[in-house]
Amino acid sequence: MSRPDVDDIAHVAAEESQAVRRDFRQTMLSGLALTVPFFITVLVLMWVLGTVANALTPLADAIVALGPGQEMSTWLVELLAAAIVFGVVFLVGFAAQHGPETDIANRFDVLMEDLPGVGSIYTSVERMSDVMVDGDTESFREVKIVEFPREDCFALAFLTADTPHQIEQAADGADMQTVFVPMAPNPVMGGHLINLPEERIFDVDLSVEEGMQAIMTTGMAIDENVEGGD
Repeated sequence: MSRPDVDDIAHVAAEESQAVRRDFRQTMLSGLALTVPFFITVLVLMWVLGTVANALTPLADAIVALGPGQEMSTWLVELLAAAIVFGVVFLVGFAAQHGPETDIANRFDVLMEDLPGVGSIYTSVERMSDVMVDGDTESFREVKIVEFPREDCFALAFLTADTPHQIEQAADGADMQTVFVPMAPNPVMGGHLINLPEERIFDVDLSVEEGMQAIMTTGMAIDENVEGGD
């Protein structure tokens, strides 16, 4: 009986080793693709819950100080505080939606807008909330792309207004436009307001709604539209 060829054995062993490594790598990538979004979601929820719990701490301390929560565990007190806040929010919404024609929402908006130092912040957050919650994208004119945060790196931006003349004068009189570069995936949390020369702002074939979806889905909405178009 002839002895097996050493080179053939080495070749087969190398192919099997490569196949094992390839399978291991693919298995790890599949595992990461499934688990990373889950862990990120859990971390975000934990951060949100922690933020909410910290915000409710003064109310929880008040409940304990007033007596009802003295014999309750900490998490029950926090749950009661959350229920109180939820109830207040619901009652205000119910009164504004189904109560007497007192125009509560507009009256509250006017009151908040007139508060010194608070009005501008409230107005800005309210307008961005309208974009997110009610789909009010009229505040954004068009979707653009700009080089941000550095050259040769392009970010989605929303054209919001013509740049004030004072800013144009300070920038050597160049014709400029104002764009908002939002943070993904939650534009309400912030972004960058940038005044750029018109030649540094580029058109892109996206509607405002598609641009907002792209931001909120970290680009996946664009990918789905491209695949659907193909």
